Amino acid sequence: MITDGLILMVVGMVVVFLFLLLLIVMITGLSWLLKDHALREEKMLLEAEEAKRKKKNEKQAKRQVAAAPGEDLGRLTAVISAAVHAHRSR
Repeated sequence: MITDGLILMVVGMVVVFLFLLLLIVMITGLSWLLKDHALREEKMLLEAEEAKRKKKNEKQAKRQVAAAPGEDLGRLTAVISAAVHAHRSR
């Protein structure tokens, strides 16, 4: 009776061990098989991020060129002062 329980336990442990071993082999194999695809996808994502950053920098450069720096600072100060005055007079 006890030997049957021990045999069942050993068989169960062997089945779990073989399943985990098979799982490790399959994951390693898929990792090796899809390595090139993952590298291409990472390169594509980096290029897209670089293009987005470049486009954002170009937009900021256009905004800075559109307004004169000295005039913009004075105008900004006037707008902020007017807003503070309007808020305090409520």
